[in-house]
This record gives sequence, C-alpha cells and structure tokens, in this order.
Amino acid sequence: MPRGDRELFKADCEDGYTRIANLILEALSMVKINRTQTGICLFLLRRTYGWNRSHDAISLGDFAAACGTSKTYVARQLGDLLDKKIVCRLSYEPGKTPVYAFSTNIAEWDGACINLQTLADNDREGLYECTPLDVPYHSNSSGDGLSNQTTGEGCGLSDRISYGLSNRTRGGLSDQTTPNQTQKCAESMIEPSLKTVGKTIKEKEVFSSDTVQYQLAELLLIKILEHLPGYKKPNLQKWAKSMDSLLRLDKRPPEEVKAVILFAQGNPFWQANILSVDKLRKHYDRLNLKRIQQRAGPGQKTNQGKQGNTANEGNEYERFFQ
Repeated sequence: MPRGDRELFKADCEDGYTRIANLILEALSMVKINRTQTGICLFLLRRTYGWNRSHDAISLGDFAAACGTSKTYVARQLGDLLDKKIVCRLSYEPGKTPVYAFSTNIAEWDGACINLQTLADNDREGLYECTPLDVPYHSNSSGDGLSNQTTGEGCGLSDRISYGLSNRTRGGLSDQTTPNQTQKCAESMIEPSLKTVGKTIKEKEVFSSDTVQYQLAELLLIKILEHLPGYKKPNLQKWAKSMDSLLRLDKRPPEEVKAVILFAQGNPFWQANILSVDKLRKHYDRLNLKRIQQRAGPGQKTNQGKQGNTANEGNEYERFFQ
C-alpha cells in the first residue's frame, strides 16, 4: 500500500527508493547509448539495486514493457549493451529466463561509448558537487519541489541538507528506510561484489560446447574448412550468438538448420558464398527452398545436368553478392 503520493504519480521516498553508486549515475549521464538502452539500464537497476540484489532474471517481455517498445527491438538494444559490457548476462539456458546484472566496473565498458578521462576530469573539477549556497525555493499548490520536511524556515534549503544528505543517511539505507523490501529479498542478497561477478562473467563462455547453438556454428566451420583449409578461424562465440538468433528469433528448427548447412556447403555455388552464420541467416529461406526442391526432384541426374544446374544457379543469384 503506497505511503506517499505514488497514486498521484508524484515521486516520494516513502514509497521506496533505490541506492545507487554515484559513479553509475555519472557514467550513465555521459555514456553514448540511445534512449531505449538507457531505459534498459534504469529498469535493470530498479529490478536489482531496488531490492538490494546484484542480479535478477528478466524476460524480454519485461524489458519491452518497461521501455514501451517491442520485444524484437529491445532484444537488439539489449544485445548491444551486452556487447558494450554495460550489462552482463549471468546465465542463459533454453526454457529459462536469462539472468542479468549491471556492470559496475566502468573501466570495462566499451571505450567507444564512454570517455573515462573526461569522466575523471569532471569529478576532479567538482562538477558533481552541489552548489554550496542556499537555493531559493517556493512551494506551490501542485506539490512540485521538495516536501516541507526537507525545507527549512523561509524560502531556502535548511542548513542540514543544503550540502547534501545528512551523515545519518549518507552511509546507506537503514532497515526502517526500505519499505519496499521484504525479508525474503533481504535474505537473497548476494555477498560477492558486482565487480567480482563481472570478472567471472567475462571469463565464462556464453555458449558452452555442448549447446546446440555452438554445435551448429562448429558444424558450419568444419564444413567450410573441408573445401577452404586456409579459412581464418572465426570467434565461435560470436557465431554461436548469431546462430542463437537464427534459432530463437527466426524460429528455425535445429535439425532443419543442420540440413541447410550441409546442403549449402555441399553446393559448389553456395559453399563459396555462405562463409559465416550471418550469411547463412541472410539467405536461409532461399537455401532451404533449393534444398527442398532438390530433395523432391528426380533421383537420377547426369553429371552434365548437375553442372548445368549449378551454373544456372550461379547466374541466377550472382546479383545477390555484387
């Protein structure tokens, strides 16, 4: 039951508040990400720090609803945050909701999206310190501004809060100031720091070698190496991630994907053009159609006929690779 003015959509700490490190707020105000990605970060902080937890299991539907967008779009934005190491995915298992955490080690974020030197300069220059003067304040009937309990006599901030929070509240939240937390959530607090968790996740593979995503990516690589031994070995984790999109987002059955890979790498024309999972995903429907047509066609073909079909196929689809 709300104890403040939440029903009126007026923010009030009596309805609960989130304890967030100042550096996170400073970094989020500077990092070069779009509005939806910022919303994902804030929602993740609300679902974790808002309950004194380091991580939480969150579905794409929850992220999409919180950011007011579609699951397809939010999936791409979340993937970008994972690539930039702003958000960590602690676990991902088929049939289970993925577990995410916010990366508190700003130094590990992608350097292209944040300037750590500028962030340090801003702190050194006192940019984030409050103004050491009483700020004029006038209350109005709509309730904008600070509540009466935080204003002193007259029209300025009281001496106790004019330089920030009092010493009693600056150290952390007391048991009496976390009304939105339950005993169950308090017991589930994770002792290791987020920095330790972040390092653990960095070392941990997202897709293990026994997952279907990794196995299909490895199958494609093996088949490519059969006819192109000098092919530069790719990052199989990235390939497995793209394969996961092919299976999960495009809803392709694993057995069908395997059959399409074998068909593409057994075809003289397509084996020269399908050299990555991204290319496989791009031309998947066309490859699958050709595979089905070949399987349904006459069982006996002369070598000359096969060569003719291959040549025609090459001419037919050459424009797709120009």
